[in-house]
Amino acid sequence: MSSNRFGQDAALIAIEKFKSGRIDRRSFLTAMAGLGLAVAMRPGAASAEANEIVVCNWGGAALDAFQKAYGDPFTKKSSIPVVIDGAGPETGAIRAMVDSKNVTWDATDGGMTDALVLGKGGYVEPIDYSIVDKSLVGDGLAAEFGICNYTYSNVLAYDSKKLSTAPSSWADFFDLEKFPGKRTMCKWIQGQLEAVLLADGVKPQDVYPLDVDRAFKKLEPLLPNLIFWESGAQSQQLFRDGEVVMGNIWHTRANLLRKENPQFTWTWNNNLMFASAWSVPKGNPAGKKVFDFINSSMEPEGQITLLRIMGNGPSNPKALALMTEEDKAVYSLAPENAKTGLKISAQYYADNEAALQNKFLDFISR
Repeated sequence: MSSNRFGQDAALIAIEKFKSGRIDRRSFLTAMAGLGLAVAMRPGAASAEANEIVVCNWGGAALDAFQKAYGDPFTKKSSIPVVIDGAGPETGAIRAMVDSKNVTWDATDGGMTDALVLGKGGYVEPIDYSIVDKSLVGDGLAAEFGICNYTYSNVLAYDSKKLSTAPSSWADFFDLEKFPGKRTMCKWIQGQLEAVLLADGVKPQDVYPLDVDRAFKKLEPLLPNLIFWESGAQSQQLFRDGEVVMGNIWHTRANLLRKENPQFTWTWNNNLMFASAWSVPKGNPAGKKVFDFINSSMEPEGQITLLRIMGNGPSNPKALALMTEEDKAVYSLAPENAKTGLKISAQYYADNEAALQNKFLDFISR
């Protein structure tokens, strides 16, 4: 679910870029039209032909961004059109399509956790690694039912003007004496208790399975000083309004804050790294052709395009050689940024998220 929300948020960030003039007018108008389509479209609304590839993402500006980064390069090489459907690949929608045998999507932009859940239920095809070159992605980013199409992180962001020294770890997040002021965390659990446990001295290799009781015990005294965000835009606004001095937020939002005002920044130390993923619904109209598209999307040039439009990090390590220093500064898998990072376990959340999320919401509502 975290990847789902990040995908939606990345589209909103790109819309903001269009509105501020940092992306051309044509792209902006395409995105606006796409946003309307994304609101109107529902499972079954997109045309799905065997001679085209229909990709479902989270709509908005992500329609145009994915077309430029992934669709156009593939069509140029193969002459096969790529249609981007912005309806949002919710797991429930995918299940409904497959159960009704009315599948209109060939590839979906969901999270690695979603890929595991859907794969276990028999709703998505195994990735055909005789066609898709798994060596094009980093270690741990190619799974049976999903392959990573972009990466992102939760980071410790802070307001440097309101703090006498810069926080450098999740332990500092809990030090109200040295770093007074309100904090923010996400109400959606992925990437939250991991930070708490790291702050409590748990070594990264020992974080999973999560010791929920230990995390809650550590977190409970901080609750009066916490504001929980639900959307990336809200996490950003809390900093703008001066309501918080630090927070556990997506690195894309931290980057936007710093571009607005350099007093806002973040540390990559112990950043919490996520992988989004392509999945293929069972019975997709294009059949095996979709794997040619997926393989094409692993090329570093297209992934760099997506990074520059939306902030989503490449999954292909070769993209690093094509990056400017500015690109590397916001790329969670750049060696200097990833060296202390913790990879969020998609398998753990595939097995436990529903129960954990309810328990977490009950806890933070005290």
